Amino acid sequence: MSSHTRLLLAMRDVLRESGISEVPAAGEFCLPAVSPVLFPGAVYGFAVKLSHAELLELFNEAVSRKLSRVNAIGDLGSIEEGLYPIYWGKDKQLGARPHQHLQDPVGTGALRLSTYKSLAGKAIACVSLTVSDFNAAERALQNRYPDLLKTTKVKHAA
Repeated sequence: MSSHTRLLLAMRDVLRESGISEVPAAGEFCLPAVSPVLFPGAVYGFAVKLSHAELLELFNEAVSRKLSRVNAIGDLGSIEEGLYPIYWGKDKQLGARPHQHLQDPVGTGALRLSTYKSLAGKAIACVSLTVSDFNAAERALQNRYPDLLKTTKVKHAA
């Protein structure tokens, strides 16, 4: 089974156990509207399959950059054997936030995944689900599977 399928199934299990509904990405609005809402919010996650040595390398890189959410590598649990959550997030505008995390943007809080040497060449799974309560969904995922990386507004200096 692919990493993104395993990530999807784990996310759905946590949402179901937490009583959070997965909902269609559909909505309606009337104009004129100050801020029309097209879609419900979403929760998303990034995960990567790593050996213990590779996980330690990523953890050490995150610690050296002061961007680790966990204090010790033992605080990070795997979703399944070798599949580790690197970040859980919420998204008010469907799909916008996950894309920001891939690059090294100026002025926005992002993971800057492309700047992590320990992730180079790794297949990173990403899943986004529209949900009834994206705030509660993000908390439930973080509680069940603590994620490793924090965002930063500071551009990475290699």
